[in-house]
Amino acid sequence: MSFTAITPSIGATNEGNPIVQIILVILTIVVALGLGLLLRRKLVARLKKTVLDNWIIQTLGVLVFLPVFIIAAPIAFIISYWGTGALAALFSSLAGSFNDAFKNLNPTAFIWNLFQTALLIALGIGIARTIKAVTIRSLGESRIDVNIRTLIGRILYIIILLLAAIWILSIWNISLGIPVAFIGVVTVAITVSIQDVLKDLAAGFYILIERPFYIGNTISITNAPVTYVGKVEDIQLRVTKLRLVTGEEVSIPNSHIFSGIVTNTSYYGERRVSIIITLPHEEFRSVETQEKIRQTITDHEFVMPKPEPSILFNSFADKKITLTVHFWITTDKADDISEVMHALYTSLPDADLTVKEFAGSI
Repeated sequence: MSFTAITPSIGATNEGNPIVQIILVILTIVVALGLGLLLRRKLVARLKKTVLDNWIIQTLGVLVFLPVFIIAAPIAFIISYWGTGALAALFSSLAGSFNDAFKNLNPTAFIWNLFQTALLIALGIGIARTIKAVTIRSLGESRIDVNIRTLIGRILYIIILLLAAIWILSIWNISLGIPVAFIGVVTVAITVSIQDVLKDLAAGFYILIERPFYIGNTISITNAPVTYVGKVEDIQLRVTKLRLVTGEEVSIPNSHIFSGIVTNTSYYGERRVSIIITLPHEEFRSVETQEKIRQTITDHEFVMPKPEPSILFNSFADKKITLTVHFWITTDKADDISEVMHALYTSLPDADLTVKEFAGSI
């Protein structure tokens, strides 16, 4: 199949009615804009049903305009520069080229190619859907996160469809150079325009695969000079959502989490509490004071019996003795530390009490 090259004559420049040319150019742009908006709305509506982040969905919705304007821009340029006559000549030449091509076309081979194409499309979609469903179901038996299962299933789905498309191109003897070059240009454009988003996506893959924390965990994220402490509400491809201890929801880009320091205070289900007690020297009785502190702590049922509470002699200065008390509680009982503080204050009214938190306030 061959096409005759069209080179509009220089003498044809700006021929025709300028008003008609302007109207046709505006009409071309309006039609392209309307078609682009329609494609964007349908694509966004379809992608919102997937696991993709809203930021990625909106970016793809903007990029869907590119193919429409790539087609519309040359048409508008031809109309505005060479006039409507050159556009008509272009269409006539293309139609003539297609007529010549179809005259030399073998009908039997053409019908056979159409049959193979339809068969490959049907088989490709069917096999892709089947493998996607089987993958999601089998990975679910391994207790892999639903987001990871869905993502892997969609990747396999797209790969199979791409293989089917390459097979179809080979049936029609179409060179892969043009689609590969187009995909390469689009990939470079997308990579440059959304490189920050890609960083978040790469970090999101790491978080979803490595699982340094889970939904429901209380974590502390430090990325100088900011520290966020809260409960994990959702883990998405681009952001992780936390409910802070103050009640607000914050969406943190995954690249910040990847490059920061994450402390999971609820990963093991229990945590150690450290309380610093400063007593006047005359109030301290070595065995008696330590036993009183230990008894006060163990009287609370939420304090874990194992490991046992420990009391360490820390320092002696300015006629004051400093002790460090360690005991363990379950993660969901962190708010009950105040009860221990109140009980210690009642037993030791002259003591200064301080809770020492290594992972930030919870």
